[in-house]
Amino acid sequence: MSWFPESQDRLPYTWWKGQPVYLAAIIALGAVGTMILTAILMAFGGGILNALIFTFPNFAHKLYLWTPISYVLVNPPSIWLVLNSYFLWRFGEQVERHLGRRTFVSLLLWLVLVPPAISTVFGLAGISLPIGLGIVAVEFGVFIAFATLYPRAQLSIIIATVEVWVLAAIFVGVSALGQLADQDWPGLTLLAVSVGTAIAFIRYQQGHWKFPSWTQRRPRTKFRVVRHTEGTRTSREDPIIPRVPPNVDALLEKISREGLGSLTDDERKSLEEASKDLSKRSK
Repeated sequence: MSWFPESQDRLPYTWWKGQPVYLAAIIALGAVGTMILTAILMAFGGGILNALIFTFPNFAHKLYLWTPISYVLVNPPSIWLVLNSYFLWRFGEQVERHLGRRTFVSLLLWLVLVPPAISTVFGLAGISLPIGLGIVAVEFGVFIAFATLYPRAQLSIIIATVEVWVLAAIFVGVSALGQLADQDWPGLTLLAVSVGTAIAFIRYQQGHWKFPSWTQRRPRTKFRVVRHTEGTRTSREDPIIPRVPPNVDALLEKISREGLGSLTDDERKSLEEASKDLSKRSK
């Protein structure tokens, strides 16, 4: 990913008035922007929007091959979109900082692509699933990912404080009960797919779930050149130990709380050394 170099994986995507800005915040703002654009296009007939929405006939029969991704750009005005965009900003930033930006992008792609893939499978079986549009399900999936990473995190809601896993369970439970009451089986299926994708991705990244492997990979041994008076040879007895870059998590936490100007000269030097070290390792 040339847009997301490994050397910058744990650093903010950009800065705004001395404050770190992560990719999750940019996507959240973009989602609100697509809501405004969608409203304008709907006012003029919405013909373009029909070519962006994912449906099995659009994808399989009309060959609108871009719709498994473009459907997230169609966001009719809704207070739920604004709320979920706030969730993406607040909780997505923590997920991005924990996983790294490249892995966070992979999570977003899974959340975007899996529902259309499931819809296509059902479509091939002659079962019609709801029209795919909007980014709300993706944003909700990021919140579920956060709840999977930090289930005991405390959230203050009006006068009560609850753990994040409780709030996630309430959201999922209420949505599931509503679809169950309406006998909306396809919608219930897509809800389960979105939630399951987020949980499975995080569990895989944590090492709890692994794909089966038919071959056992042998660990690679690194050699270094050892110079002796009688010549030059390689040695297995002294493998190269890769240099561990400085831990910048604490520095990023400090920048997030107090701004870039709060760093001391030594802390700035440590941050620069970490960036250079990661850049060399990625080459």
